[in-house]
Formats: sequence, structure tokens, C-alpha cells
Amino acid sequence: MTDERKPRPRDAILQAIIDLNEHCQLTSRKRIAEVTGLKMTIVDDTLTRLRETGVVRLAGHAHYEAVDQTPDRPVSTTSLPHGRMKLEIGDDVIADLTPREALALAKQLAGLLLAFGAYSWALVPPAPGGKQG
Repeated sequence: MTDERKPRPRDAILQAIIDLNEHCQLTSRKRIAEVTGLKMTIVDDTLTRLRETGVVRLAGHAHYEAVDQTPDRPVSTTSLPHGRMKLEIGDDVIADLTPREALALAKQLAGLLLAFGAYSWALVPPAPGGKQG
């Protein structure tokens, strides 16, 4: 016998907001209710509590996004002789990279940058006259 419990409404709603935002979909109350299968009153009450505690915020007109609760840490790179690079995050030296490793990391970060750029363009409202900003 397996114990498959349904997620708490708070967890289901928060995960729906995260998932919808990751796929550049709108996160209105109605859409959250559709995705989670919860009643609108439960969605409304839960969203109110999540907003009051700073877990989610309004992102535009009646659309929600999760607030990143992770503290930011300083990130730095240091160029070393012979094309090597040192990567540090916070107080930790994460890697002493060879040129080939640094190039592989750069490619991955460039892809992330392009994806972020595409996501941020999706959030820009159309300019008057219907042209994208």
C-alpha cells in the first residue's frame, strides 16, 4: 500500500506559479486554479497568504511570480597564466579551470544568457500600435 498524499494547497499553488513562469505562461488566479484543480476561494486565500509572507508577488496586472528567497553571493573569475581561470562563488573556490573547461562553461552560460534574454522579451508589453518594444 503506497501513501500518495496530495500536496498542500500552498505547495501546489507555489509550484504552479513556478512552472507556469518557467514556461512563459501567465499566472492569473484563474489559470492557477485550472492547473491545480483547486477551488478559486482556496487559490485566493492561499495567494493572499503567500503575498503577505513575501513568497510571491504581483508581476504585472493580476499575474504572480515567486520571490527568490535564495541569498545572493558574490561571483568572480580570475584570469590565470596559460589561459586558466579561477571561479569563485562566495568564499568558495569552485574551480580552477583549464582553457577547454572555461570554454565549455562559457558556452553553457551563453545559452543561459540567451534564454534569459528571450524570457525578458516575453515580459515586455507591446508598445502602442502593437509593435514589440
